[in-house]
Amino acid sequence: MALVSILIPAYKARYLREAIVSALGQTLRDIEILVGDDTVNADLASLVESFNDPRIKYFHHGFQKGTLNFQALWRRASGKYVKWLCDDDILMPASAEVLSSALNVNPSSLLAFHDRVIIDGNSQVVAQPTPLLQLGQTALVDRSFLVQRMVAGLHNFIGEPSNVMLDRERVDVERIVDYRGMQLDFLGSDVAMFLNIAELAPIVAVGGYLSAFRRHDAQASKVLSSNFSAGLYEWELMIRAEAAEGNLPALLLGEAKQRLHALYAGYAGHLPEIARLMANLDELTSSEPSGLLRSEHFQADFAYARTSVAQRIAERKRQAAALLAASSQPATAL
Repeated sequence: MALVSILIPAYKARYLREAIVSALGQTLRDIEILVGDDTVNADLASLVESFNDPRIKYFHHGFQKGTLNFQALWRRASGKYVKWLCDDDILMPASAEVLSSALNVNPSSLLAFHDRVIIDGNSQVVAQPTPLLQLGQTALVDRSFLVQRMVAGLHNFIGEPSNVMLDRERVDVERIVDYRGMQLDFLGSDVAMFLNIAELAPIVAVGGYLSAFRRHDAQASKVLSSNFSAGLYEWELMIRAEAAEGNLPALLLGEAKQRLHALYAGYAGHLPEIARLMANLDELTSSEPSGLLRSEHFQADFAYARTSVAQRIAERKRQAAALLAASSQPATAL
């Protein structure tokens, strides 16, 4: 049994080797590294097994769905803590040691996070977000702070799953990515998870850029990918829900409306569901907060938006299957 289980839900080979190398290079040696291969045909097996390191465990899942992949890895983990690492991101050497230490010092907390830099496809740093804390500092972040700074601000300052560590023994992996019992299409694996865990205990923030999030042309979060639209309207869902619960004062709700309008304006021209939602934003400040989530107008627009995303995802899978079938056919002689 290791102290920390580093979970790598993998689907692409392009940067996976760099991710695994960064996991192996942790200053904390009491780790295990679990790689979940989500490709249909176990395409990543040879790459992972080439490391020939006893700390690495390979599993072929083939779900082709990231949430199911990481949940399966979680159930296989033995560590007290779990550390995510997406297959195209990188951990700095001190990441696991610093986060596990922060959770040990704050035993009531279930999640700790640090800052990250942004890298490109060549592993060059292209951005360094403003840090929440300075190197070496720690602080406790409660749910109210998340709602007012993250949800109302439409700004995930914690970042992606590769920046966090969780207490495996006290977190229900089946429920942490839902939002109010609803499975999300985009913000579930980060924003919803942070809100859910902060509802149970404060989150530990640790200063320092100890991971790197990679931006490249093949990732699921790419603008106008099949589910990208959900990364816009799920913010509105959370704003409405938190306002209905009395967690957003009127001033912050008005500011959130302005931010949503600016966000939607950039995509309303080519995403019909965003145009519909944008047309109803005045409701955020003209209606009683308690009824914002139940609004019939919003619920109809939200259902339309989710259907639109589901159709795009289904079409993407259909096209991928057609390409796979075509590539497996023998060449025709001319």
